[in-house]
Amino acid sequence: MEQKLAKHSIIMIFFTLSGAFFNYLYQLFMGRLLTPEEYGILFSLINIFYIFSVLSATVQTTMTKYTSKLKAKNQFNKLSYFWRYALKKSFIFGVITTILFFIITPFLSNYLHLPSQLPALILFSSILFAYALPTNQGILRGLQRFIPLGLTQTLWAFLKFILGILLVYLGFKVSGALAPFLIANIVVFIISFYFLKDLMKIKPEPFKIPDLYKYSTLTLLSLLTYTASYSIDTILAKHYLTDFLAGIYSSVSVLGKIILFAPGGIAVVLFPKASELKEKGLNHFNLFIKALILTIILTLPILLLFKFFPELIIKTIFGTKYLKAIPYLAKYSLAMFFFAISGLIMNYLLSLGITRVSYLLSITLIFEIVGITFFNQNISQIIDIVLITSILSIIVQIPFLKSIKNILTN
Repeated sequence: MEQKLAKHSIIMIFFTLSGAFFNYLYQLFMGRLLTPEEYGILFSLINIFYIFSVLSATVQTTMTKYTSKLKAKNQFNKLSYFWRYALKKSFIFGVITTILFFIITPFLSNYLHLPSQLPALILFSSILFAYALPTNQGILRGLQRFIPLGLTQTLWAFLKFILGILLVYLGFKVSGALAPFLIANIVVFIISFYFLKDLMKIKPEPFKIPDLYKYSTLTLLSLLTYTASYSIDTILAKHYLTDFLAGIYSSVSVLGKIILFAPGGIAVVLFPKASELKEKGLNHFNLFIKALILTIILTLPILLLFKFFPELIIKTIFGTKYLKAIPYLAKYSLAMFFFAISGLIMNYLLSLGITRVSYLLSITLIFEIVGITFFNQNISQIIDIVLITSILSIIVQIPFLKSIKNILTN
């Protein structure tokens, strides 16, 4: 299992970077095709989508956890039933959530000072399929079918990029940039069934799914607080800063999150492997340490690049109109480096069923929101709060790691 960690991590890092490549091409072209004011609107809405997408991530994480448990016991008939059960629930939840977001759109548009509600309505319509796709991807992840999983993730980013460029070029502006979220969800969801065709042929065996909603609820809280911690700063910046400075802050956030998302493939691989090892009663802590080392090796060079060549990077990616972002890139990137480590730890704990970490992560999020509420006079103040929050999110999880290590060594 440990020997395959590096191999499978490389596969998922490749797909993660491929997806990130198209995501950042999307951001690059949007930054160049839209004005800073329009880009600020786009990015504030996308960050709301990031926070909302924690619901989708919870679905995928829950599916991965239970799939890996059933896989470890070779109970594929039960897995077939669990998959069908989850798909039905995901569609129902998608309809309900979409309606709720449509209801709050007028209030949200007013808070963010949006000139039109249409972009938000278009983005929130993608929620209809936002749980069904992660259901299939969670099954693929739990079965450790990393190549099909990576293909679906990369295809989603590719479709968003191509269609976004086309629609914005045709003059649909922010609305055109957001419409591909819905289209990509539908297309990739249909394609994902091809990679699960063998599971479709297995006769489902009904069974009582233990602690499903308890695990899902606390996992949701963990992922929500973690995702909000690295996303809500941009939303608050859009509220407190001028439209121009909010656009500058968005460009810093886009670049800094390269460090956050680049090692994401490692956590994707670690989760099902650690979960399966736990089910089999085997040591999983060494696997986590190797994943942590891989994460640092991958992200540290990017951090140094942002530290010493910020002007070159910003000019190349966003152009000269975003040069005011130069003083803030290194510090924001450092915060994302710590968040990347924090996210890996959280995924490891959740793979073992340790969901209590959600309560402590909630405290760090509250700290961040309160901090930015009182210190928001400029970009530097907001980034300082984000950096402190990223460090705290690691500190609060360390006691859980020590407890796991002590149990395994005794």
